[in-house]
Amino acid sequence: MRKRLGDILQERGLISQEELAAALEEQRRSGDRLGESLVKLGFVTADQVADALSEHLRIERVDFVRRYLAPEIVELVPASVITSKYVLPLEVEDGFLVVAMADPMDINVIDDLQRLTGKIIRPLVATEEEIIEAFQRTRNIAQSARELLNDYEQEEGEEEEQTQQYLGDAPGVRLANLILEQAIMQKASDIHLEPLEGRMKVRYRIDGLLRDIMEIPRHLQGDVNSRIKVMAGLDITERRKPQDGRIQLSFNGTEVDLRISTLPTVYGEKIVARVLHRANHLMDLDEFGFSPADLEKMESMLRLNQGLILVTGPTGSGKTTTLYAFLNRLNSPEKNIVTVEDPVEYRLDGVNHVQVNPKVGLTFATGLRTVLRQDPDVIMVGEIRDEETGEIAVRSALTGHLVLSTLHTNSAVATVSRLINMGLEPYILSSTIIGIVAQRLVRRICFDCREEVELTDPLMIRYIRSLGLEPPRVVYQGKGCPLCGGTGYRGRTAIGEVLVFNREMRQAVDRRAGEDELLDIALRSGMTTLQRAAVAKLAQGITTAEEIIRTVYSVDMEGDAQ
Repeated sequence: MRKRLGDILQERGLISQEELAAALEEQRRSGDRLGESLVKLGFVTADQVADALSEHLRIERVDFVRRYLAPEIVELVPASVITSKYVLPLEVEDGFLVVAMADPMDINVIDDLQRLTGKIIRPLVATEEEIIEAFQRTRNIAQSARELLNDYEQEEGEEEEQTQQYLGDAPGVRLANLILEQAIMQKASDIHLEPLEGRMKVRYRIDGLLRDIMEIPRHLQGDVNSRIKVMAGLDITERRKPQDGRIQLSFNGTEVDLRISTLPTVYGEKIVARVLHRANHLMDLDEFGFSPADLEKMESMLRLNQGLILVTGPTGSGKTTTLYAFLNRLNSPEKNIVTVEDPVEYRLDGVNHVQVNPKVGLTFATGLRTVLRQDPDVIMVGEIRDEETGEIAVRSALTGHLVLSTLHTNSAVATVSRLINMGLEPYILSSTIIGIVAQRLVRRICFDCREEVELTDPLMIRYIRSLGLEPPRVVYQGKGCPLCGGTGYRGRTAIGEVLVFNREMRQAVDRRAGEDELLDIALRSGMTTLQRAAVAKLAQGITTAEEIIRTVYSVDMEGDAQ
């Protein structure tokens, strides 16, 4: 005999007999389902009811986390029915239409769905909230934009006054909001609005690479740009010179800062927005993907209270994120931490952030000099760009402060040469540098469509052997699936080399040793190069040969990389 819903909830210890009686009384009074009455009275959650309902009806519970929803399947049922009846088409299987339902016992709704779709319905159990959230995820930006433009159909060349009648609900305003929201949902790091002849292209940078998202008609280009510029506090009448601004957004409980940059082009203004999540989204060092040995070295460097720690790599390699992970480890009420940045990319409670402003004479160098009079324990300099900033940073480390900064170099040992070429004295560098972290970001293979393949690329095989390693016979790649957008990749991970200065390294820097000698010393001291770290990720099935070629391979390394 099938158990009743109330009995299942009682057996699970979720409700008492008295609470069940109160819910049954509420059900008789309101006409709601028993589950709805229990949730309304606060006795159980909607998830608990759905789990119990699944057991009660012996119907599968929907797991939306791993399930891809094809837009063409979802579109079999009108949006108004989905949102009012809390149903969501999932897939067509053996002639049945599988549908997530908040109430899989509602025969009237099932009959309506069969008439609408012409298919036999097989219901699964889900909560109302899960159905609505999943439905919103299926509505991609291009589809939503088409609906928006259909609602406000306008021909190019209409008078501006006609657009103004919509005020805050103008199509350009809604479209700009949609572009920003979708970028946050898709975890884009940058948004590009690029004017072309007769149209504007929207692209997102996801996992380090740009993806085409949609194109906007020319007659809406100005409205979209103006909306974003107004939100960023920029002058909407100025289109002849670059401007910089900032937008703060809260979307679905996510606090986000957008760094806005405009650039005049021959077809109009190009806008790029860098998406920066607030401090509660900062990654911990353990989440970056560094090897356990490198993590231990970094943690040993952070235990010191005096000296210089540098993070190096090209633009977009995650240097600033790593520095903030360092600051997160160091942040405590006993320490005065000050940052000097351009711009301030994250904001941490307990940390004093200084925004560089050359217009009023606040440069990295002048800001750093002032910070030294603020009794700091830890100083973070966004980037060492010139000799003056480098000189002050190094002398700050020499006089008892822990200084963190970044530099654009290709490797850890190349950082020393770059600083010397800037004009800094080797004897000061050897006395102050604690360690150098060089890093890159590589895309992770999508684990939902990952498959084994044989490594046959002759370039990759030759390159791995040039590192003194044996190429793995089997590696992995992503076939491409809806969850990764057909790319075969989802998310990124860090690869790095950590150079900790020891006595031999300091003596070599003192005598201006070349990069080759410094590299030999580093390797003898146990440093793993970027190239070897990348090959380790390949062998572990985390990334692909193509990503290694894209991020760490260079012609001059092949044959003599160690």
